[in-house]
This record gives sequence, structure tokens and C-alpha cells, in this order.
Amino acid sequence: MTLPEWRTWVYWSEISDSKKITVDEFRQAISQYPRSAWLIACARLSILFKYGPEANTVASRELTAKWAPAMFPPVLLPRVMKESNQDRPIFFQGQLRYLASQVMRLNPAHEEDGKSIPDIILGGILLAAGELLYEPPPNNLTNDLDKLANYIADFLPTYEIDSHTDPIMLFLRFYIFLNIIIPTLPEHIKKQAAVEELWEKEFHFPLKRYWQLVYACTIHAMAERADLPADTPPPDGGIPISWFQNTNLTPEQISAVFDTISFQLSDLPDKKKVHGFADFEYLKDHPYFHTNDKVYAIDYEFAVAKLESGALWRVAMAMPKNKRETYFGFWGEVFDRYVHWIFETYTDKEKNKFYPSPMYLNGKDSRPICDGIVMCGSTAVLIESKLGTCAAEVRYSGEYQKFREYLERSLVTGSDRAIGVKQLLATIMNLTQRNKAFLPDYLRGVRKIIPVIITKDEIGSSWVTNAYLNTRFQEQLNRKACKPVKITPLVSMNVSTLERMITALSEMEFSDILEDRIENDTLLTGPFDAASSYVRHGMPGKLYKHLEILHELSETMGADLGMVE
Repeated sequence: MTLPEWRTWVYWSEISDSKKITVDEFRQAISQYPRSAWLIACARLSILFKYGPEANTVASRELTAKWAPAMFPPVLLPRVMKESNQDRPIFFQGQLRYLASQVMRLNPAHEEDGKSIPDIILGGILLAAGELLYEPPPNNLTNDLDKLANYIADFLPTYEIDSHTDPIMLFLRFYIFLNIIIPTLPEHIKKQAAVEELWEKEFHFPLKRYWQLVYACTIHAMAERADLPADTPPPDGGIPISWFQNTNLTPEQISAVFDTISFQLSDLPDKKKVHGFADFEYLKDHPYFHTNDKVYAIDYEFAVAKLESGALWRVAMAMPKNKRETYFGFWGEVFDRYVHWIFETYTDKEKNKFYPSPMYLNGKDSRPICDGIVMCGSTAVLIESKLGTCAAEVRYSGEYQKFREYLERSLVTGSDRAIGVKQLLATIMNLTQRNKAFLPDYLRGVRKIIPVIITKDEIGSSWVTNAYLNTRFQEQLNRKACKPVKITPLVSMNVSTLERMITALSEMEFSDILEDRIENDTLLTGPFDAASSYVRHGMPGKLYKHLEILHELSETMGADLGMVE
């Protein structure tokens, strides 16, 4: 297998033969026009370049050829098209995120006088925004783990910007959390977080109404990105809020929903602390711009993911800090059971025999062997599922020290209890050292073990994360004590990678998918997606149960909302 070629996006400085623009110079340039003009332009450009569906984050060569002549001065256009024809990205989603975020931070800002932005400057502004989306990391490190953590800090923002996941999966996954997974939890776990009650207490309208409107807005955004005849004028990009008066929602509910997903000019400037060049937290929390009677989706992915960022994070941030640990522990349990649900729903049961939360047979161990085991013949895949949430102050910091601390605490050793790597090491010792009578029958003839960590956070599949976790695993593994059982390198992935290998899971052994990833990238430094022959880009294939649930939501939503034309 040949790994995908690394392509760098085009910088403004190389096209214009100038020095790299500074952040202050960029802000000075965009402050020459009203904020509303920039924000609406971001929403419309996102539609024109079809960012979002099927994990599209880069404008195609065809769309670049169509729109670049209007967005660059004629003297620069040949250079731009030369780079585009060599498959270097000219326009990509991250540029709009950076531009919109800087616009929201402007203080002072240009008055709202109706001044229009000339199309001809848009290309240069976007290339400059892209150029500011990278800062070289320190290169004077000597410690190997420091070097690995430094690479993770450097590449995670880029991995996040260039998402491999169709955003509708972010909505659908959390919808399944709420409507499929949580209702099946034992009552004592449900009591840890009465999600709908907590939501309604904070926002004063039903959570069901929230996900229905988020989905309705998503359908609108998808429709605007559909292929249209060449002579169709560019879409306006705005959703008239007055349209929702055609539903059975009260004016108060409509206002409350849009207050949670959007911002107005009166809410600006964004004064949140900025943790790094790719910190788009305010935009992520407020992906819609509300002006007059319309809302504009500035970022498709953030807008579709608003169900989770509202229902989980907004509620959590409203809690006293001493209650958040229990709340996040509840969501960790929900995530663990979602991973179980995927294996139970989609895998070939003959080739992948799944055992959720398996227990030892001695009756004394109160904790499971691990979060899940997949038996592929005589190979046992040991799974630990972790939220692995990497906070913004770490995620966008670019600081390897913060990443090392985060990785150790969240995925390697834990703080007050074993976690991740340490859990898997203990499990492997138990399976290879303990009396076989304590083990379930299916584990007594194991000849090979593949340890796996699955995170909800994107970091699990991002650049170099797997290499760091495996290095820490190998440092502590006593191979001699495990003989004759073979122990493979540790493999990490995020849940979207697991979802996008569903087609393969329905046809082949999970162990073969994992060993393919190891063989194609023996250093384990590349993203799982790039090193795997079996993980598809965009919307997963054979996702029949997810699509069945989505279809049911689509069928019932119109009636529930009382929609009329």
C-alpha cells in the first residue's frame, strides 16, 4: 500500500513574493470592512466550495478553477492555477474558520455601513489566513517522548481542520447516545445524569426540540451544497427565522434555540482567551451568525455538531465544578456502550466474537477484564474505550509539555486510578500469568493479543499519537513473562475511524484490519486513516442501522414540529 501524498496548502507570501503577513496586519486588512460582510461571506464561501458533506474540507480543482478568477488579481491568477493544477490546496475550510474567528475578535471593528467586500481581495485574504494557520514547533528537543509529544502538538490542529468524517455522523452519533444508548442504561447509571432534565433546567425548553431544530438547519445546509445547474446564482446562505413560525414551536422556543447556537454583532467581540492559532472555540460554540431575520451557518461541521456541544458541554459548563467529574464519568459510560453497540450491530459474528465488559471467573474482581474483547480465532483484541477529551488550552497550545501531561493523565497512567495503557498492560499480565481457571473459556487458548485504545476525541487517530502510546506501552511490557502469547504493538484510533471501518468489520476479522494498519506504518506515526487499507473517507459504508435511525428521525420530525409549507 502507498500512503497518501502529503500536500501543503498555498501561502499568500509565495504567491505574492512577499513576507509572511502578521496577525496584526491581517486584522488591519479585515478591519477595513464591516464584520457582517465578512461573516456572511464566510457562510457563502463555505457553500460555494461545498465544505462539509462527505468530509469535504478542500475546494476541488474544478471549483477552484471556477471561482479563483473572481477572487485573485489577474497578475496573480496564473501562479494560483499552476499550484492548483499540481494538486496543492488553494481554498480549504480552515481558512474560513481562521477568518471568521479573527473577525469576531476585532475590537474596534468597522462600522456597519453597508460597505461591500470586493471579490478580488477574497483570494488573498484566504491564502493569508491559511498561512497564519501554522507555526513551526521547537526543534531542539532531545528526549524521545518530548519529540513525539511535540509532533502531536504540531499536527493535531491540522488533523482536526482536515476532518475525515462526514459531519452528519457527529450529529447522528450523539443522537444515538441520547435515544438508543442512554435508555438502555441501568437505572443507577441513568441517575448520575438526568440529561433531559439538566438541559431543560438550564435552557428552559425540551432537548428534543433542540435536536429537531439542529437537524432542520442541517438539512437546509445540505440542500444548499447539492449539485445545481451551472447557471444557478450563488445561494444566499441564510435561513429565515420567520420560517419556523410555520411550525408548532412557540416564539420563545424558537428564540431560545437560536440563542444557544448563534451569535449577533451585539455579542461581539469574542473576548475568550485564545490558546493558539487554531483555537476556534467561540465559533465552535456559536457556528451561526444571526442578523436581521436570518441565521448563516459560518461552519458546516461545527453547526452539525452543535447537538453535542450544546447538550453535553453547555450543560457541563453550567454545573458546579465538583459535579462535573460524575457527569463526564456518565458520558464515558455512554461512549463505552456505544462502542459495544457498534461491534454488536455491524461485525461479522463468526469472524468477530464480541464480549462487552467481560469478567474474570473468580468472583472477586469487581472490575471488568477490559472494556471489551473481540475474539478473532485465537487472537484476542483487548479494547479500552476513553473519552480522551483534550481541552482547548492543551489542544491548541502547541506546547509539548502540556501534551505529555495530558497523554499521561488521560491515556497512559491516569491519576487516581489506572487508565488506558496501564490498564491494558495489567490485563495482558493477568491473561498470560493467572490461573487459566480464572479466565472465561474463550480466553484460555489465546495465542496473540492486540491491545487497542479507542477515543472519542480525534486525537486517538491523529498524527503520532499511536507512536507515543505504543512507546509507553513497549517501555513497560514484560514480553518474556507473556510467552508463548505474542503481543503486537498497541493500536490507537478514534471512534470516527471505527465507524468508517464498518464495511470491513462486516466482512473480515478486526485483527486483520489492525495488523494491516501496523504493517503499513510500522513506526505508527501516521494517522490510522492514512495507514489503513480499510478505513474510508467521509460517510461510512453499510451503515444500515445508523441510516435507519436517521430515516426515522426525518420521518417523524415533520409531524412532531407541525411543519407546513
